[in-house]
Amino acid sequence: MRLSLLAALLLLCAPVALGHEGDDDVHADPALKRYTGQITALGAPDANGDIYSFRAKRLRAETEFAPDELRGWRLIILAGKRYANVFEVRSNSGDEIFVTAAKGSLNGIAVKDVFVVENMRPGAAKH
Repeated sequence: MRLSLLAALLLLCAPVALGHEGDDDVHADPALKRYTGQITALGAPDANGDIYSFRAKRLRAETEFAPDELRGWRLIILAGKRYANVFEVRSNSGDEIFVTAAKGSLNGIAVKDVFVVENMRPGAAKH
């Protein structure tokens, strides 16, 4: 009985173990570096009132991001009004992340929203 239960659990978890992210047939390369984080403060708006940066903390890590470690990475908002919006990281300091204007501003993000950054250019894979 315990063995069949374990086998059933392994079968249920198999898509996750193979890198399947969801129902949209996007497969994540398990070798890609990715980090999850949470927004801790919004960046200063530019002259037009648009926001292109925010302060963040890494989830499940004690360290900050290394300066410019995330340059060119894809940033995906995972919660809040901007859920599922994709941006490209222009640069970062230890705890502040700046995005390019190519995908628009970050207007609508909020403190405590969660995001993921991954070492993949935006548009490199359907998301």
